[in-house]
Amino acid sequence: MAQVQQAETLQSAQDITDLELSCVVRGSKIATRRGEVPVEELQAGDEVVSRDKGLAPVRWVGRVFTSNSAVKVPAGAMGRLVPARDCWLAPSARLWMQGAEFEGAFASREVLVPVKDLVGWRGITEDPTASSEFFLVLCDTPSVMIVDGMQVEMRHPGVLMSLFDQVQADEMANLFPELLAMETKSDKWRRRLDKHESAQVLNVKRRA
Repeated sequence: MAQVQQAETLQSAQDITDLELSCVVRGSKIATRRGEVPVEELQAGDEVVSRDKGLAPVRWVGRVFTSNSAVKVPAGAMGRLVPARDCWLAPSARLWMQGAEFEGAFASREVLVPVKDLVGWRGITEDPTASSEFFLVLCDTPSVMIVDGMQVEMRHPGVLMSLFDQVQADEMANLFPELLAMETKSDKWRRRLDKHESAQVLNVKRRA
């Protein structure tokens, strides 16, 4: 039976190479009102720690199996105790970064950088041995959540929502799923960087 399930998982695995999906692997711990909770154990209604909204209720949790390697961010790669432990993310997951040094390049102190564009920096690598089971957590609006002690953006995937199996959803999300997609635009003060701009981040950090 286990072999059959494994074969079905491999067959249904999605290639997300060029897709804008900000997910975390099974076992990633999300900061909530009740402490750190593995992402696969989150329940609709749990309040996650959000950078912009304080405590924000979880409306929906989805899961997707992929054929892509997760990106590993080693403990401490982004700063002292950031992340607090090794952390694995989908390649397009965006990390929140802040610094006065970014203002000259991006006219913003806060930026969101795809983790795949940081591979090769401070030990960040693709890890083909990591889990291929990714989870997405949605609140009422795009949120920067605390994942393994590191700030990671979670946002509605738009038409890509159909790739996910629904794991958890509250009544409003089930009745009015479009509510989760109402506010998907970026904050004006926070730049979401492309690949070229991400390379600038590394240059800025090396000069700082």
